[in-house]
Amino acid sequence: MGRKEGDGFPAGVRFKQTERTDQATYHVYGGPSRRAALEFLRGAHVKDELVYNIVETPEGNFGRDLVYLFHEADGELIELGERPQSRSPSPSGTRCAWCGFFVVPYKLPINEENENVGSVSLILTYTELAVLVKTGGGLHCGACSMLQCAVCSGITQTGGTALATVCRACGGKLAVQTVIGPVERAGASGRPDAEQMVTLPPDPDGDELWGMAPLRLPWSIDVARFFGQSTLPYVWPGDVRHTGYIGSGEQAQALLRASWTKVFLHHPNPEVVLGCLRSAPPDGMLTLSSLADLLASPTAEPRVKEEASRVLWQLSDGSVGYTLNILLSRGVLTSGYDTHSVHQALGHLRTACPQSRRAWFEEQLARSEDD
Repeated sequence: MGRKEGDGFPAGVRFKQTERTDQATYHVYGGPSRRAALEFLRGAHVKDELVYNIVETPEGNFGRDLVYLFHEADGELIELGERPQSRSPSPSGTRCAWCGFFVVPYKLPINEENENVGSVSLILTYTELAVLVKTGGGLHCGACSMLQCAVCSGITQTGGTALATVCRACGGKLAVQTVIGPVERAGASGRPDAEQMVTLPPDPDGDELWGMAPLRLPWSIDVARFFGQSTLPYVWPGDVRHTGYIGSGEQAQALLRASWTKVFLHHPNPEVVLGCLRSAPPDGMLTLSSLADLLASPTAEPRVKEEASRVLWQLSDGSVGYTLNILLSRGVLTSGYDTHSVHQALGHLRTACPQSRRAWFEEQLARSEDD
């Protein structure tokens, strides 16, 4: 944190407590208003991953992490956090030399066919480089080894492409800071908290159906009974982006069914996932990406993946082919699944594949991306 208790807080803002979980640290404050909270948070710099400053106020709770100021209730972003820069760089293997903020590596999947992966040079477009600002990423210099976060590089400034490729310290060529390893969507804790609840983190793609913001859910859910309701609730009832996207009426209920199917397929309790696969299995394009997530999950139990494989083979060739395209990253965007998890998923699908569709399945696996 950039500030400590009593160090120039705005009027009425006071430190309350620090809370720690297995995954994160929360420094909690109290404040009289949104305005006071944001004034404090703009100066309370968070330089590490999974550390959060939270200010509780009568107008709601507001937070700051490594990248953004946000509403705590739904994760809605308010503004990009400023990063004070030094005139002289400080070398570090993990932090920006100019602001001291942690640089989040761009994750690359493991290449299982090459145990000695070595160095990887990643070439991104200007638009893709700009995304590094939103993810806390950055670049490193091959000449002097300085790290430079995306904000300090000036990527988002007019004409910032030159700054994005030239080291500020020595003028050397910059490359995206990467790490090689399994890449998957963030998962919820594998066990309930003291209130028998779990929190699903947002999906990296911000899916309006299920993953655009954190979602707190009971650990145990009777899925069949839930879908037996005459009217399904919104996933985020108070979020206008979500409710506006869903709309109202009969079409909205179809979207909400898809939304909750995706939510339950990402639930950490295997009994909830199995309940969804049996009571409300994916049956269309809107939910197949979540079925692919489940099949490629590195944490889902084998019995869950076996049921997911059985469900997929009950669908049409078009639906199975679409799901395979997601698993194998045949498309504009890569899936982010690690190679080992994809191989396991294909193994479950091969075991569950009906004899009458095995030749077709192998043909789908063998075809190229351009077919």
